Amino acid sequence: MNKILILLLLFSSLASCQEKKTDFKITQFEGNETNGRIVKKVKYNDNGQIRFEKLSGFKTTKYNSFVDVEETNFYKDTLLIKTLRYYPNSIDSDSARIEYKYNNKDQLITRTHYDYKKRLKETLEFGDCLIDSTDYEPKATWKLRSKINFKYDQKGRKIEYYAPEKHWDSQNHYYYEYDDKDNLIKETSLNDDELIWEKHFDYSENGYDFFYNREPNKKIENKADWPYYYELRFVKDNDGNILEENKKGKDGTIDYRIKREFKNNRIIKEQRYNRNNELELTFVYDYE
Repeated sequence: MNKILILLLLFSSLASCQEKKTDFKITQFEGNETNGRIVKKVKYNDNGQIRFEKLSGFKTTKYNSFVDVEETNFYKDTLLIKTLRYYPNSIDSDSARIEYKYNNKDQLITRTHYDYKKRLKETLEFGDCLIDSTDYEPKATWKLRSKINFKYDQKGRKIEYYAPEKHWDSQNHYYYEYDDKDNLIKETSLNDDELIWEKHFDYSENGYDFFYNREPNKKIENKADWPYYYELRFVKDNDGNILEENKKGKDGTIDYRIKREFKNNRIIKEQRYNRNNELELTFVYDYE
């Protein structure tokens, strides 16, 4: 075999080994606690795609957390085609299924959500508010929860999200606009065709500003006059890893601050501080 080809195969194999993602778990500490709990586990397949993820008591802020869930992903070649979710602590719905459909460019064009649960009997009369187990159908069934369609422009950028048949909330329609650098500059949220809000973005060297406009017919020329205005700033290392993230409101007060530590380009620690600069949460990453 050609020596150059052998070297290329060797380097390709080495790069593949170096880029292979490793299973990990996250231990969460609240405030200044010294005893943490494992709140997240992630496992990858041989292609570096997430095949299993488990959340248990995982928080995003001191007062907000994700629902406990176990999620298993299924792939065909490199494309995600199905996700199964199990909610161990849910009262009325213990499972969900998501199916993904792509076009010939491997762009996601449809995402269909189903839930699996025991449902209230159709004959139930709501004369009083007391509902017990006898008011539910004896067997759980799968039922459509939402079917979301996506559209893209000629550059492959997502420009529309729409769930016309059914959706879990009133915001079932979104439009996205970009600048010539492919930065998202405007997101529009609607209930079908009824406008709910617009979100505008303005980018800087180390972050971006954004604001919500609920009066789209009103043109705001001066950024200082933006309502619901926020700015997000980042501090990065030489490899592009985000070491620090700060979000501020229009009056300059800090909304939150996040500090991260990396080793060998992998995050090993993250700390979240609240608007009073008090430590809320610490996440420690352990890799297998």
